[in-house]
Amino acid sequence: MAEKSMQQYLAFDNNVLTIKGIKRVVEIGERQATFELDGETLTVKGAGLNVVKLDREQGVVLLEVKTLASLAWRKGALSLKGLFR
Repeated sequence: MAEKSMQQYLAFDNNVLTIKGIKRVVEIGERQATFELDGETLTVKGAGLNVVKLDREQGVVLLEVKTLASLAWRKGALSLKGLFR
């Protein structure tokens, strides 16, 4: 059976970032969080990142953010992180 594609949604209101369409949580830290979406990777950078809600079944993350520095999307699974030292 083919996996159903989730609709992606992103909203930032009252210092809470809502992300829908999450397939996998790659990393969550105080300054950076990385999520795998349908064929894309979303990296959130800022300060004071804190998970308010994580619903893996629905693919939803609510992330409290004191300071939002950047949101970056990357298509595909190719990563050059750690390639150059």
